[in-house]
Amino acid sequence: MLPLTLNKARRVVVCTGMAFALLGLAACSDGPDAQSLGPVGLNGAARQAGLQVGVALNVSAVAETASEQRRSAVREFTSVTAENAMKWASLAPAPGRYEFGPADQLVNAALANGQRVRGHTLFWHRLNGLPGWLEAELGQASDRAGRLRELMANHIDTVVGRYAGQVAQWDVINEPLSIVGADLDTDNVFSQLLGEQYIDLALLHAHAADPSAELYINETFTEFVPTKFDALLALAQRVLDRGAPLHGLGLQGHFFFQPPDAGLLQEQLQRIAAMGLKVEITELDIPLPLFNAEPDPLAAQAGAYADVFNACLAVPLCSGITVWGLDDANTWLDSFELTQASAPNRPLLFDDQLRAKPAYDSVVAALLGVMR
Repeated sequence: MLPLTLNKARRVVVCTGMAFALLGLAACSDGPDAQSLGPVGLNGAARQAGLQVGVALNVSAVAETASEQRRSAVREFTSVTAENAMKWASLAPAPGRYEFGPADQLVNAALANGQRVRGHTLFWHRLNGLPGWLEAELGQASDRAGRLRELMANHIDTVVGRYAGQVAQWDVINEPLSIVGADLDTDNVFSQLLGEQYIDLALLHAHAADPSAELYINETFTEFVPTKFDALLALAQRVLDRGAPLHGLGLQGHFFFQPPDAGLLQEQLQRIAAMGLKVEITELDIPLPLFNAEPDPLAAQAGAYADVFNACLAVPLCSGITVWGLDDANTWLDSFELTQASAPNRPLLFDDQLRAKPAYDSVVAALLGVMR
């Protein structure tokens, strides 16, 4: 058998018996299989590739009663995002009153396990992002814009300050653009009252609260709406030109309308990196029903996951990928109005019994750089 070449993201290793022994693999082969990849696992492969591979969790997944979920999250992932527990609506049931129990539990569990923490999200105006009391609070203020600035500053001081030195990255601004358009969302209370500069205000204040944290703008659907992606880059450049401390852009990676286009995705990641910004895929899920017409839908899903990881691995400033959920039994897509009709969506790396799917093996292979 001729030696294969392993492109481990940033360096090349020749696939010989010694190289595979160092990688923890049983032997060279023409393609990865579960037996050869198993000893390494996702966590080990991620660390060898120099890429953060994360998972979004709700607090129930780290509770003592969810021991198997907790073990899987610790064993397989290098990074953790709180799916809901760190959103403003979750943290603040009333103006000036915060309840940090679930968020603390997730952060403390991740840090105790040596995992990175991503903070999601400080400011988001859709779904469960805003506290229910905010509209009334602004409605009774004589200066609505001034009151919103005050509330934003207090929120940042309270939350970012609490987790200073513990949360490595913050999605400071989530989804500032319209759903599939190139303009700021007109339904966004932050831009309505403060204009685009609400982004600068949030970034500057977050940086002051924790200078060590990397600060991100996180956006959705840019991966298949090129005009929206261009608008995101233009927005980021304006923010940088105004001197705000923006360190990276997050592309969410919710591919529930169509599978990823590997070439387009890599090009987008490279364009972000060319601006000197880091980039991460922050909320990746790829529903299985997208591939119902394929002879082997699970294999096709696995190929799509490999495409995303390979695109990121080809761009040095792409520093991480987070999957939006641990297993198929706990995906938001099955209850989301745009995707619930296709449930079960089965979009993740583990099935509803916490068993690794073909997508898991394809991701590990991509991280190890096994070339077919």
